[in-house]
Amino acid sequence: MSQSQKTENSENISQLVMQQAVLKLAEWVEIELPLQVKEHQAIVNAKELLLWDDSAEIKPLRLLFDFIQLEDKTKQETQHYSPAISIDNQQPTIPSPQTSLPDLNNLKQEIKQELSNLESEDFDNLPLLTLLVEKFGSHLSYGEDNIAFTDLVKSTAAVASALNNNLDTDKLCLIAGDLSGIQKFIYTISADGALKSLRARSFFLELVTEEIVQQLLTELELPLTNVIYAGGGNLYILSDGDEEKNSKIVKEIRHRFNDWLRRSFQGKLFLALDYLMLPKSALSTAKLSDFWKQIPQKLAQQKQRKFDNQLSDFLAPQPSYEPCKVCHRDDQKRLKPLNKDEPDSSSACWVCRTMFELGSKLFKAKAIVRVKRAKNRSIEQKDRVNKIVVPGYEYYLYENINKALSNRQAKTIFLINNWDLSNYKNSKVKPILLGNYAKKTEIEKDERNLGFMSASDMAAEAQKSGAIPRVGYLRMDVDNLGKIFAQGLGEKQNLVRLAGLSRQMTYFFKVYLNSLATQREDCNLLFIYAGGDDLFISGAWHELVEFAFDINQSFRAYTGYNPSITLSGGISLANSKYPLYQSAQESGEAEEEAKGNGKDSFSLFGEVFTWYEWLGEENVSLNKLDFIPSEIKEYLGEDINIKLFGVKPFVTYLQTIEVNYSQNFIRNLLVTAKIQKQKIADLKNKRKPQIYAEEINDITYYLHLPKIAYTLARLPTHIKNNPEFEPISTSLKSPYNARYYKAIAIWLELLNRSK
Repeated sequence: MSQSQKTENSENISQLVMQQAVLKLAEWVEIELPLQVKEHQAIVNAKELLLWDDSAEIKPLRLLFDFIQLEDKTKQETQHYSPAISIDNQQPTIPSPQTSLPDLNNLKQEIKQELSNLESEDFDNLPLLTLLVEKFGSHLSYGEDNIAFTDLVKSTAAVASALNNNLDTDKLCLIAGDLSGIQKFIYTISADGALKSLRARSFFLELVTEEIVQQLLTELELPLTNVIYAGGGNLYILSDGDEEKNSKIVKEIRHRFNDWLRRSFQGKLFLALDYLMLPKSALSTAKLSDFWKQIPQKLAQQKQRKFDNQLSDFLAPQPSYEPCKVCHRDDQKRLKPLNKDEPDSSSACWVCRTMFELGSKLFKAKAIVRVKRAKNRSIEQKDRVNKIVVPGYEYYLYENINKALSNRQAKTIFLINNWDLSNYKNSKVKPILLGNYAKKTEIEKDERNLGFMSASDMAAEAQKSGAIPRVGYLRMDVDNLGKIFAQGLGEKQNLVRLAGLSRQMTYFFKVYLNSLATQREDCNLLFIYAGGDDLFISGAWHELVEFAFDINQSFRAYTGYNPSITLSGGISLANSKYPLYQSAQESGEAEEEAKGNGKDSFSLFGEVFTWYEWLGEENVSLNKLDFIPSEIKEYLGEDINIKLFGVKPFVTYLQTIEVNYSQNFIRNLLVTAKIQKQKIADLKNKRKPQIYAEEINDITYYLHLPKIAYTLARLPTHIKNNPEFEPISTSLKSPYNARYYKAIAIWLELLNRSK
């Protein structure tokens, strides 16, 4: 190795990889750049390991989701391609996979224009080059057709940086962290303004995770490209093979943060942080999954021994004071009003006051500035939204990007969901992704600020539409995510593809959901948390239900309708004064009920069905209802075509008929459902269920028919004789729809009851 190669640090190595990637893009779009890049042996070794072939061509990208298959799911047959697009500067729309080869010419012209705008100093700006490659290389392949250019480049930079200090090492280190206790920290609060405080607590944990990553990178002397994933309290970082150094730094940072977490939050939060040495060769093969599975096990062991080196602090007698009215902690000597503008507001601790203030202003933030903590610092209040303190550093949230960029004390400047490359000329600037949508209220809070929707505002919006005034709470996550990452790619699994899966999941929950909400007209929602693979959203209940369907349909399209990649979710409804922690628990229970229905399901109004059953369809043949057991089909009759099937089509159609009829219909179906439930419960108390199985089927699928026939017979003549009503009338009497009448009735009732 030459002397010049020995002096390169890991960030220089990563920068060289990014420069090579930019030159590859320039070659593809046929433009010359004033840039010459030297090769380094660490990069050569990383390319060889990850199969980066310098003679390969940039081509259309196959959808990586097509290659996911779980053992109990059918194989994805349709072949999809990513659309050939760049990532929009703000509010990127959800990319729709296509079944034909995309035309790359427009994207080529975009890249050519952007590369032409680069100045000489930009080539030494690692965050700028990394973002450029991500912006334009997320929907292009390089090498194998299902490997995104950006994922190969970033993974190569990570491996090369990790190899830099020891080219001959046969092992590298995977560092992983898990911030546990999130549920306890976020959801166990009850007070006025709890909705925004909840969002602030979720955001705060994102920053804590980011700070752990920043301190690991600094002390390990690694560049940002070595972060494989960070978000939702979890992190993965690839480091070099120096186990002694890695062990020492991981231990120091774990103790540093846990000491702070114990003192600041009474030990409700705990950082499990550990590492795993793995063969370098495993990064390029399916053997990586064997090592990947070991990390959660190591972290779980730490979580079972939380604060084991600080037990004496927990056991020592502690003074007790008046408990905080929000989080109920009693170790704070001085409580102050939660809302400083309202002296009669609930007495709260410093944590809850900080979160309340942050929650009121969070959604205005465009940038976050990270600075080293100092006793004497002058930052004008009008320039920032709020301050957040973490071990050794402070974070300042800005509404104005230019003000943030001009902060000379900044160690790092994060721009929220921003891909505008012109903002990244300063090498301290990096992007941060946040699920951060909130609808502004129409009520002026004061002369300067327009606040965001409260629970009362959401309930009022539901009432304005004629629906019952309730707030909805949606919990949703990806089914079998652990299996998808560990097993889904089979023999195709490697570091590059795992990084690609992680990036694309993050994009959907932290980026595209913001756009999906923004594009809806009058979307009265507030994102409490969205990131990684799950979400928690509140809103006017009737709009939240529709948004849940939008999310599922968008996710299914985004993943190429792969049967191995599905969502499950649940919604709870509550009045605006109902304790938020209770609503969070109930929506979580609804989500678990959906998971218990074989997954790919949705729980609403106490009813659980697959998404397909909720969304329904017109003109359905029986062979499409593959989730119905064959013995039930035989019992009900197999030769059938249903004009309307499922829940939503009936709700949509019946909303258009006369109110008096609708109310009668609802009453009759609810009475029938109640009788049905009671009769089935009575039968199940008998000793031999196989004897009365057919009787249960009779009750489940035919008990409703007399009520339906009676209700239809009492329809006004002009409705009965309307040809457009015939599909409703026929389908209402189909036993295949019998299971859905309670959900239909409750939904209609709540949509038409404004009190």
